[in-house]
Amino acid sequence: MSSSRSKQKKSPKDFLLTGSHIAQILDIADDAIVSVDQTQSIILFNKGAETIFGYRAGDVLGQPLGMLLPDALRSSHKQQVDDFGRLTAPARRMAERDEISGRRSDGTEFPAEASISKLKLEGQTIYTVILRDITVRRRAEAKIRSSLREKEVLLKEIHHRVKNNLQVVSSLLSLQSRGVEDEATRQKFRESQNRVHSMALIHEHLYDAENLSEIDFSEYISQLAGHLFRSYQVSSSRIKLRTDIENVKLSVDVAVPCGLIVNELVSNALKYAFPEGRDGTIRIELHRGSEKRIALRVSDTGRGLPEKVGFWNTQTLGLRLVRLLVRQLGGEVEIDRSKGTNIVITFVPESDDKG
Repeated sequence: MSSSRSKQKKSPKDFLLTGSHIAQILDIADDAIVSVDQTQSIILFNKGAETIFGYRAGDVLGQPLGMLLPDALRSSHKQQVDDFGRLTAPARRMAERDEISGRRSDGTEFPAEASISKLKLEGQTIYTVILRDITVRRRAEAKIRSSLREKEVLLKEIHHRVKNNLQVVSSLLSLQSRGVEDEATRQKFRESQNRVHSMALIHEHLYDAENLSEIDFSEYISQLAGHLFRSYQVSSSRIKLRTDIENVKLSVDVAVPCGLIVNELVSNALKYAFPEGRDGTIRIELHRGSEKRIALRVSDTGRGLPEKVGFWNTQTLGLRLVRLLVRQLGGEVEIDRSKGTNIVITFVPESDDKG
């Protein structure tokens, strides 16, 4: 019976940490643990501190804490410790943004994160700093930032070159159309130019944007519509353009098909909705609704889409292209022909769908 009792584990109450135990625990810590008295003289310097600062404990005990700091920070750091001593909080992070600098025995400085705590012992206030050398982390972060800057520059250059190449294609189409006498054929060239322009404009916006993954769709639509009005030589005093674009950022994978859809629907309205110089209004709207759905609406006050023209079965290139793009977005289409033409396309952007 006594044998079985001796094998029983000791409870936490049976085990008390001695000063030797505490010293061993402090010494196995990788972080520097430094304690100072009220005069800010060093009274504890663990093995982690020896490794980080390059001093032996015997060389720094009794010395001022300032020997571990860059010259420029000594007076301000002393004041910070004094100010902390007057606070009621027992611990806090040190310095702004939780980062300070230390100085090794060879004079080199290094970035660090540190926290400070205080404890009343025998009528004295003892301050303890736990400090971590973050030199390796800072180098890694700097390397990542440099790599990101290089990639941003490269990505901007790619958008710039894509835009320029698309503009070259548009110019070639323009040159080719000059040798065509048939007006219907020239019209097809113009429509192709406008499609190319809608894509080039997106890459131009991405090149100028701070965020290279998204574009401001509101500004893009205004520029695209303005280009179409000029292309079809339509006076903005005869056909007015109204836009109501919510501040929605779209990725390039969503912005390109949306831009092409707007290009086709606005082009159709400019070509067919207002015959014989009729006045009217074209309206473009984009809003984010419930369940992350985005609604893109293009409407006009013109003569309306003929009943015989079915959106899903027409063979005209423009509407066939719109159908293809709607499917690409995984969207749905609603058409109202009662007052002019009102086409609403709703979809969930792929990035939101995954989220």
